[in-house]
Amino acid sequence: MKLFYLALSLIFFFIPFSILGETMSDLIWNNGLYYKKGSKTPFDGIVNGEINGSFKNGKRHGKWTRYYNNGRVFSISNYYLGLKNGSFITFSKNGQYIEKGKYKNNLEDGLWLRFFENGKINYKGKFINGKKTGVWVGYYYNGQLEYKGSFKNGKKDGIWEFYSSNGMKYNEFSGIYKNGNKISKAL
Repeated sequence: MKLFYLALSLIFFFIPFSILGETMSDLIWNNGLYYKKGSKTPFDGIVNGEINGSFKNGKRHGKWTRYYNNGRVFSISNYYLGLKNGSFITFSKNGQYIEKGKYKNNLEDGLWLRFFENGKINYKGKFINGKKTGVWVGYYYNGQLEYKGSFKNGKKDGIWEFYSSNGMKYNEFSGIYKNGNKISKAL
């Protein structure tokens, strides 16, 4: 019986990994599409390894998962024919959230959150068509407010307040912004 298991182990050891599935290193990127090395046909299929996902007509399609060397998940993202669409999440090596958001047609869209290793929020705000919009708030590692202000079409617009890590207001940066430029001092 031991001889059987030894023979079975040797068979699996010598089977080329390409038979078990493709990896990203088996593919090449050319003119916006992925191809299996040596092929002129855009790749359709699944890749496994440090990056798991599927391709349709040479483009990423469906759920994609990337892993750290320790086997934990690094990121989960979703694609539709090569464009990021849907939820996007990244994790630290110990499994904590780093960033959460959504994409629509390859652009950030909706609420985005970024976290510190301690699980506290680093910043939060909304995107529309890849541009920051509305109120954005940032915090220091200790939880103290770092900044608060609004964006319009991806540029600072309105009242912005900036603070030190001990809560003192930075008047030199705080003020009223229009179209990304500071137009008046702090209130």
